[in-house]
Amino acid sequence: MSERKTVKQAGSDLLGSAAAIWLVPMVALLIGVWMLFQHWYSQGPSIQLTVATAEGIVAGKTVIRSREVDVGRIETVELSDDYSHAVITARLSNNAANMLKGDTRFWVVKPRVGRDGVSGLGTLLSGAYIELSPGKKGKAKSRYAILDKPPLASLSAKGLRLTLNSSETRSLSVGSPIQYRGYTIGQVEEVKFLPERSELEYQIFINAPYDALISSNSRFWMTPGFEASLTSEGMKVKMDSLEGLLDGGITVGLPAGWVAGETVKNKDTFTLFKDQNSVLAGSLDQFIDYVFLFEDSLAGLHPGAAVEYRGVRVGTVISSPYLIDDKASQLFKSKVIPVLARIEVQRISHRYASAEREQWRKLFSKQFQEGLRATLKTASLLTGGKVIDLNFYPDAPAFTARRMAGTEVFPTTQGGLDQIERKVNLILDKFVDMDMETTLAQVNSSLANLDKTMKNVSSLSANLDKLTSQQATQQLPASLNASLLQLKETLRSYDGASQTNQELRQSVQSLNQLMRELQPLVHSLNEQPSSLIFDRARPKDPEPKRGTQ
Repeated sequence: MSERKTVKQAGSDLLGSAAAIWLVPMVALLIGVWMLFQHWYSQGPSIQLTVATAEGIVAGKTVIRSREVDVGRIETVELSDDYSHAVITARLSNNAANMLKGDTRFWVVKPRVGRDGVSGLGTLLSGAYIELSPGKKGKAKSRYAILDKPPLASLSAKGLRLTLNSSETRSLSVGSPIQYRGYTIGQVEEVKFLPERSELEYQIFINAPYDALISSNSRFWMTPGFEASLTSEGMKVKMDSLEGLLDGGITVGLPAGWVAGETVKNKDTFTLFKDQNSVLAGSLDQFIDYVFLFEDSLAGLHPGAAVEYRGVRVGTVISSPYLIDDKASQLFKSKVIPVLARIEVQRISHRYASAEREQWRKLFSKQFQEGLRATLKTASLLTGGKVIDLNFYPDAPAFTARRMAGTEVFPTTQGGLDQIERKVNLILDKFVDMDMETTLAQVNSSLANLDKTMKNVSSLSANLDKLTSQQATQQLPASLNASLLQLKETLRSYDGASQTNQELRQSVQSLNQLMRELQPLVHSLNEQPSSLIFDRARPKDPEPKRGTQ
C-alpha cells in the first residue's frame, strides 16, 4: 500500500515538473505575439514613392523626416516594370498617418547649389533623406511622386498662387523673383511647357500680405536682368536687381491711368507679356485700320514702328509693306507701296468705346479735308529707323476718299529726308545741265581780256605820269591839274603791281579753281545723292579667285 502511494506521488511530481517546463515557452510565445502586435500597431501605413533616379536612397537606412523628426523609413528600392523609374516602398510611423493627404509632397534632401545658395550640406555625413510636407486637403493616396526640387513655399504658407501663360520663346526658371516696384513679393514655383498650345505655363506664389496688391486689372511682364536699347530718344541701359540679374524675373503692376480691379482667387490665370510696352499694346483692343500709300523708300519702317502725331504716339505699324495682291507686278505699276497701320484711339482718349468708332472715322475724314497728311520721318539717324508722322499741310492737294482691299486709305505726302533729297537732286540736275567746259573756257577768256586791260591801264598810267610832269601841263588851271592827279591815282590803284589788281586776280583764279573742283563733286552727287548726308558706300573687299589645280 505504501509502495502504491509512493508511485502515485512520484507521478504527480512528474506532471507538475512537465507543466512548469511548458509554462516558460508559452509565456515567451505570448510576449512575442504581443510584441509583434505592438510593432504592427505602432507602424503606420505603407506607401510607394516613385522617382526618376534613386541616387542616395538606401533600403533599410534612408529615413523619412518632417521638420527634422523621423516619421518613417525606406523598406525597399526597386525598378519599375518598364525600367523607366525607381519604385520605393516606405513605411511611416502610426502618428504620421494623418500627414498623408491628396496634396502631400515628398522630395529628396541632398546637397544642392541654386540661386538661393547652397543647401543640404548636413547630408554629406548623414546621407540623403526624404522630406515629407504634410498635406491639407484631399484623400490619402498609396502612391506619390517625389519632386525633382524642393518647393519654394510650403502649402501652409499664406499667400496667393496664380497661373501665368506666355507665348514668348524666352523662359524663366524656378525661383525667379516676382517684383512690385522693384521689391520682391513672390517667386516662380513651377515651369511647364504645354505642347498642345505651344505655350509656357508658370505657377507663381505671391507672399502675404502682398497678395492684396493683385487685382483683376493687374498685369505681369518679363523684366530682363540687363537690358540696353538704342531708340530715337537715345541709348537706354537698365539693370535689374542682383537677384534677377542672372535670368531676369517678372514684374507685376497697373498700367498708368488704370484703377485696381476685382479681387482674384487662387489658381486664377493671367497673361505674361514680353515687356512693359507690350502690356499697353496688348490692352489696346479698340483701333481703326488704315492703308498708307507712300512713294518714298520704306527702308527702316518695320512692323511695330510708331505712328505719331507731332511726337505723340497714336498708333502702330502692322505690316510694312502691306502686299494685298500676290502679283508683284502690281507693286511696280502703282508706283506706291502700301503700309497697313492702325490708329489706336485709346492712346488719345481713355473714354473710348466701340460705339464711338464711326465718330472717330468721321472726325479723321474731316481732318483729311483740312490738310491732315502722313509722312515718313527718320526717328534715329544712327539706326535708320523710321516712323509714320501725322501733321497738317495746308498746301497739300485735295484728297478724295478711297478704299483698298476694304480698308480706308489715309492720305500721305512727301516729307523728311526724302523731300530734302529730292530738292538736292533738283539742284544737282541743274549743275549737271551746265556746260562746265564752256563755262571754264569763258572764265579763261575773261582772265586773258582782264590781263590785257590791266596792261593798257598800266601804259596809260605811265603816259599820264609823263604828261603831268611836263611844265606846260603844270601851268594848266588848278582844277584840271587836280582832276588829272586824281585820275592818275585811280589808274595807279589798278596797276599790275597794285593790291586791287592782285586781289582781283586772286578772286578770278579762286573762281576758276572752284569750278574745276565742283565738277567731280557734281558727278559724284549725281551718281549717289545720299552721299551729301551719308558716307559713300565702301567698295566690297576683293575676294581671291580660286586657284587652278
